[in-house]
Amino acid sequence: MRFDKLKKQLELLILLSDSSSYTVNELCEKMDLSRRNFYYLLDFLKQAGFIIFKNEGCYHIDRRSPFFIDLLQAVQFSEAEVKTIYSLLQMIGKDSDTANQLRKKLENAYDFSVVANSPIRKQMESNLKVLKRAMERKKMVRLIGYSSPNSRSVRDRIVEPFLLLNDNQDVRCHELLSHTNKTFKVSRMEDIEELDTSWLHEDKHRQVFTDIFMFSGEERHHVRLRLGLLSRNLFIEEFPQGTKYITPDGDGKWILDIDVCDYRGLGRFVLGLFRDIDIVEGDDFRAYMRKEIDALAEKNV
Repeated sequence: MRFDKLKKQLELLILLSDSSSYTVNELCEKMDLSRRNFYYLLDFLKQAGFIIFKNEGCYHIDRRSPFFIDLLQAVQFSEAEVKTIYSLLQMIGKDSDTANQLRKKLENAYDFSVVANSPIRKQMESNLKVLKRAMERKKMVRLIGYSSPNSRSVRDRIVEPFLLLNDNQDVRCHELLSHTNKTFKVSRMEDIEELDTSWLHEDKHRQVFTDIFMFSGEERHHVRLRLGLLSRNLFIEEFPQGTKYITPDGDGKWILDIDVCDYRGLGRFVLGLFRDIDIVEGDDFRAYMRKEIDALAEKNV
């Protein structure tokens, strides 16, 4: 008897956790319950801490209930990770049975199918498909109604898309009008049209690079420095992610072999520890440091 009661409680829990909401009559029919017994089980779940809401005559369990919070933390997927996985599954299409099953499980477990299937999400997925196809075929595209907060304008752009960034949220393109490479947000495009025109400026396509000092640019500059114990320790303390760029050089010295896109970040570090650092490779960096030192000396004369 006690087992049958527990079975019904779990059965109701599963049904109320489904992404499809059910009315009282539908739940009673599925569980072979009277309305009186249904409300008895419903009260039990509420007392157990589950947050249950009713919307347009249908019942559902709120995902903010403590049980679900603990469960999702145990799975160890963040909301952003789950949405990324779901978006990738959406782009696969509906021809894969495995992908369809995984999508259904994610919808049931995380209850974000409404957001994923929103008009904005659908438009973004459509835009991504066009972008990927254009990149594969090396074709230009027209970004229709692109909203730019920088220029405070909404207009069409003719571009050569060549690189997706930030989990497919952004796309790197060469814009024909400005003759420069720019990063565009997929969500700011009303629509995309693939043009029957092949790339004309592939030799100018450049990936954007962010160095360890958080300066960004298309060009990378290679520099090799010999660090003493003090500069080596301070570099690791200030930029722990840069440890991989340091190798021992014997006699209490270390080599810092690094690419930067702007000399200002590295220059600040070297200028503060110049007695403990030698420039091994990087003539342009040497010239930059001479100008900085000359400017500093002239300023303080």
